[in-house]
Amino acid sequence: MTFKPAAHSACGAVYVFLLTVCLCPPFATAAEKAAADFKAGFAQVDITPPIGAIITGPMGPLSTATDDPLKARAMVVASGGKKLVIVGVDLVKIRRDLSDKAIELVMQQTDITRDGVLICPSHNHSGPLIPADGDNNKANKAYIDTLPKLISDSIVQANKALQPARMSVGRSIVLEGHINRRLISKADGLVLNTWLKKLSDLKEVPQVLGTESVIDPEFWLVRFDSIEGKMLGTLMNFTCHPCLHDRIKTHTWSADYPGVIADMLAKEFGPQAIGVFMQGASGNIQPPVCWAPDWKERAAVFANAAVEAARTALPVESPVVDFARRDVDVPRCNAEAQQPNAISRLGWRPESFEGAKKTAAAMPRTLNVPVSAARIGPFAIATNAGELFVEWGISVKQRSPFPHTVLSELTNHWVGYEPTESAFKHEGYETLAGANFVALEGIQTLVDTAVEMLDELWKKAPEKPQAASK
Repeated sequence: MTFKPAAHSACGAVYVFLLTVCLCPPFATAAEKAAADFKAGFAQVDITPPIGAIITGPMGPLSTATDDPLKARAMVVASGGKKLVIVGVDLVKIRRDLSDKAIELVMQQTDITRDGVLICPSHNHSGPLIPADGDNNKANKAYIDTLPKLISDSIVQANKALQPARMSVGRSIVLEGHINRRLISKADGLVLNTWLKKLSDLKEVPQVLGTESVIDPEFWLVRFDSIEGKMLGTLMNFTCHPCLHDRIKTHTWSADYPGVIADMLAKEFGPQAIGVFMQGASGNIQPPVCWAPDWKERAAVFANAAVEAARTALPVESPVVDFARRDVDVPRCNAEAQQPNAISRLGWRPESFEGAKKTAAAMPRTLNVPVSAARIGPFAIATNAGELFVEWGISVKQRSPFPHTVLSELTNHWVGYEPTESAFKHEGYETLAGANFVALEGIQTLVDTAVEMLDELWKKAPEKPQAASK
């Protein structure tokens, strides 16, 4: 039997209509529609500085080589018409002017909005010196000027890579390889940092009374897989200074332990698996041994924890994507009121901290600091622009309404160390003016603001209990 062209066309249209009715979303559940709407994309861009640029740290040494590359690793997740961007950068910090420029470039090229971008340095100490005051003429100007575009390129590429994805959440408990670095001296009840030489002098310090506070042992990993089951990438959070790499002797570039973790995940799950790292509230947390020749072996503790968290992660159905940002005015520290002997008591780099104190005293009385909160299903992120002490990070986790919450410090800006009230009383390096810029009441405001935004995100779409199945 032969169909006339018109009849053939009509039959084809009827067939397509019936197929669509039988198979497509009008008959899908709301959860199936939401799951189909969820997308994730990953990309990475090399941001390794040139040899000869200045490395972060005392005396400003010039780099001599590259042990492993520094990267901007970007993740974009999308659902319900919203796109959340998280970029892990292998830098010690990011300044507000640099992050604002990167976000501006992204907005010019995509439909991503300003409030949905989190630029998260790992706090890598084997990366380039980035001056705090924004005067690029002081060091590394040519390189620093390239950072906004390099970071924005990683985001644009990740946005182009968006595809339907599945999400799962994993965690490892890590009880080795990190310590609270503040010890209390019995002599005066004040803090001495673990690296200070006077700790080895029994005459000056006859006894210490343990560490000032706790560690945070949670290693979080959120994995995103294609519909076919191949890992696209991960979002990770851990609380420990990246200062394992032996850059003191070598003066070489390295991504430190976050780079080792990313390499291990790519080895285990395929080269396409990109690991985005966010630093936790690690202002007073570091490895027990820094600048170690066997740094890669020591970093393997964290890399193995990441692999275990990835393998045991539990699936999340229909994850909601949402975010918020506020730019908050807070008071700066009272540098002028610092105790006269607060610097000399430490016996460490007094000339540097006298200069830093003057810098802090010259700052505006009020600082404007970005704070963000975001969620991907039951997994929530609160940000802070400072080097937040671990106790603050744990308090955010405790106060959050979400089942799983992490703190991402140094995000979108840098405002120095943010100690607790107890830490200020115990003094120590991190509480010195110039190391610390924000007053205690300002730190509390920044933390409270993040928790308030988490509460608001939760109330918009509270999580329903989900079966823990794999």
